[in-house]
Amino acid sequence: MMQDTVTVHASHPDGHEGYVLLLRRPDAQGRVSWREWSSDDYVGPPREGSWTVDEIEQRLQEWARGGWKLSESVHLVLSWLRAP
Repeated sequence: MMQDTVTVHASHPDGHEGYVLLLRRPDAQGRVSWREWSSDDYVGPPREGSWTVDEIEQRLQEWARGGWKLSESVHLVLSWLRAP
């Protein structure tokens, strides 16, 4: 059984900024609901929204190209999002 969410921790290369991004599986329209917490306030309410899988990929690729440390590989997250 596949899980309904995946969590990605992203840490800036200099360590001064980070995010926790919680992703849900895409809905029938292909939108991925997400919640995001900043390292500035992990206990506060998250930002929330929805993006396409391509928009999620773009965000993760930008982090990876920028040298951010990711708890999950971009490939793993995209495979999970695109799984039937």
